[in-house]
Amino acid sequence: MLTRKAMRLGILVLSVAFCLAVVGITIYAVHVRASATALIESARAIRSKADAEHEITVWRSRSGRQFWQESDHPGGDHNYDGQIDNLLAARLGVLKPTAITLSITMRAGELRCVTLIMSTGRYPSDGASVWIQEWFDSGISDRSQMTARAKVWGAAVEFPASTPEAQRGKAFLLNTNCFIRPSGCTSAQDILPVFSQLNSPLSSNARQPHTYR
Repeated sequence: MLTRKAMRLGILVLSVAFCLAVVGITIYAVHVRASATALIESARAIRSKADAEHEITVWRSRSGRQFWQESDHPGGDHNYDGQIDNLLAARLGVLKPTAITLSITMRAGELRCVTLIMSTGRYPSDGASVWIQEWFDSGISDRSQMTARAKVWGAAVEFPASTPEAQRGKAFLLNTNCFIRPSGCTSAQDILPVFSQLNSPLSSNARQPHTYR
């Protein structure tokens, strides 16, 4: 009798622990997805240096000063890189590793470009990446053409800040459901569903972006 009670108690404890774990992972995944969506909206909201500085301040207040990793590069570029990922759940084997990085590049005190990189998978063979880059440089930002190209590792979309908003907005329609799908996303089309609407030529001569473990 005592053994049966102990078994029932053990099963009950395990069941409660399992349910709590499921709830905890669900809350975590929803939070990560919401944060990724907010980061994309921040990238889309940047139209000037003042906007960029505002978003940098907002994310420092929201996620701490450590959110932005600052670095200097040849040519005078100064980068602010902030990332959202689901690696906590991915390390438990529950979700496929997925991350999104917002990079804000300044040069000589002026906004040069804004870059969004969304990647999924532990290795290039089981994931994909989409690289979105908006240029504010004079000479580049005066162009009106958006280029979207398929790559070996996924896709790249590049456009000047002068791009009409109706077209520009499509570049930011990244699929944040990739963060909460157990199987993740496996192609550029999964990550950016409207990619095929951008009528891009095929190209493969680009470096492989970093993948996440």
